[in-house]
Amino acid sequence: MKMRFVALCLLVLFFVGCSNTRQFQDAGWTQKPAKMKVLFTEPNIIVGGTEFRSSGPNYASTSNAILAWFYKQQKGPEIPEAMEVVSDWFKAKTDNIMQFNTNVPSVVERVSNDKISRDTENMDGIEVSLPKVQSMSDSFDVYLILDEIQMHISKVVSTMNMDPTYNPSTGMPTGSGMVLTFKGESTRIDANYAFYDVKTGKRLAYGHLEEDMLHRDVAAETGWYDNLRQVMLKILGKTPIIRF
Repeated sequence: MKMRFVALCLLVLFFVGCSNTRQFQDAGWTQKPAKMKVLFTEPNIIVGGTEFRSSGPNYASTSNAILAWFYKQQKGPEIPEAMEVVSDWFKAKTDNIMQFNTNVPSVVERVSNDKISRDTENMDGIEVSLPKVQSMSDSFDVYLILDEIQMHISKVVSTMNMDPTYNPSTGMPTGSGMVLTFKGESTRIDANYAFYDVKTGKRLAYGHLEEDMLHRDVAAETGWYDNLRQVMLKILGKTPIIRF
């Protein structure tokens, strides 16, 4: 049992990897806004280094362009049929997360790239591109902008072998080694973000997030949603917006 536990821990460590997450929050931001707006630029799906963009004739000819594109790939991971076109899916799920995990009424909308400017900030040695919208409506107190969103997906097959045990007197093996195998899919969501005070234009919090999750078998829509929820909860962090 002890060896099995050690092996399992090693397998978990194998999957954790390194993170380039960088976050900052102004310590003076303690006031809960009365209303906020969440803007996001179009997310991209990355499959084994290949980027799928929701544009072109194939996108317009089907209600599920992502699924159609995945079907055309001879190799690569599957995508669940229930998943909508990526921007619509992202908007609906982000809105749901905001409703159930914050204490501030919010509006979630997609914004085109030409409405966003970007400043570069050095965060602990990492250059992070921080988004800023050209204008903000005074109907809201705070804006949250999500930018350069990438949704990665890849197959994962990992096997951990342990050497067999041997009889010290005969030198013959007394048992087979333990083999731990994980088969499934991995999702990762990357995003840059920034909160702004509408009245002053001050940047209240900002950063870059990378969040990985492993899923048994196919990364179903619920897996993608869990991944997005983890990202959003880390963005909300200890802000006055978070419900808990």
